[in-house]
Amino acid sequence: MLVEFPDSKTVEAEAAAWIARLDRGGLSDEECTAVREWISRSPEHYASISRLADVWSDLDGLAEILDEAKPPAPVQEVRRGSHLTGWLTPARAALFAAITTAVVIGVFFSNTHHYQTVTIHGSSWQASYLTAIGEQQTVTLRDGSLVQLNTDTIIDVDFDERRRKVRLVKGEALFEIVHDQSRPFQVYAGTNVIRAVGTAFVVKLTGDEIEVTIKEGRVELKSLKDETQGRSNKELTIASALIDAGQTVRLTREIQTLQEIVAEEIDRKLAWTEGLIIFSGEPLNDVVEEISRYTPIRFVITDPEIGRLRIGGRFKIGETDAMLEVLKTAFGVSIEQVGSDLVHLGAAPRE
Repeated sequence: MLVEFPDSKTVEAEAAAWIARLDRGGLSDEECTAVREWISRSPEHYASISRLADVWSDLDGLAEILDEAKPPAPVQEVRRGSHLTGWLTPARAALFAAITTAVVIGVFFSNTHHYQTVTIHGSSWQASYLTAIGEQQTVTLRDGSLVQLNTDTIIDVDFDERRRKVRLVKGEALFEIVHDQSRPFQVYAGTNVIRAVGTAFVVKLTGDEIEVTIKEGRVELKSLKDETQGRSNKELTIASALIDAGQTVRLTREIQTLQEIVAEEIDRKLAWTEGLIIFSGEPLNDVVEEISRYTPIRFVITDPEIGRLRIGGRFKIGETDAMLEVLKTAFGVSIEQVGSDLVHLGAAPRE
């Protein structure tokens, strides 16, 4: 009897997707059921995910899932000359050897818009994560450190035996670092480096400006300082500062402001990690700028005077209509829906 085997490239891609999903922090009960069903479909599925799993360590629950979902050994006859006469053909043996030394995976999760790439080569580990506008994601890095990505954020991760390096390409992220004295954790943002051993801090990159807020512990901040006014790159120097818990700093190519902030202000700055945006008297111009980070809707303030209106309140991220209703009823802002992705804000007409 001739048996049709699944396409090997498709199977490898599906196995990679499940492995990457596990590496992001575990599966829900529904996803566990789905991966068991996928694995049990054929020995090919089981072999593919097993090979990839060998490269990863500490994938919670995968060993148990593999034991439960392992399909029975195939009893069908395979046509002589087929490219598959058992999963460990010479070609697959070569593939297995290649996978155990280097793995490159690209995964797009269409239901969440989270994109993840993972590369493993020897002891090094690289990964990239992003969130779309209005989305957030928490990832567990190879060392156990947690990174919570805010809306419209991209990070690149590069770990090896000597260093732990993350580049914030855009957006905002909260880092909760696992202590490792031999491998300091470095976050690169623009021309700045934030160096930590075991601490928690937020880095926000907006254009050329970086804001660093320390939640716990202490970090060392290094910034490329341009003292040449364009004369020569050879005269660039490094400025550095130590920042403690309860402090925030804003900078571009040099440290501009370093200030102490009270616990309530830290909570407000970190409210996005709880799905909230909190305002405490910011002008409407700033409020609109912040809200715009979480929605593709474009807001235009048609009256400059209304832009200076002070706004306070707690808003849930993603509930843009509710925010606009509060601006209208509590602060007297007129709301005009111009199109599906454009809203005009102005002063309410006087009665």
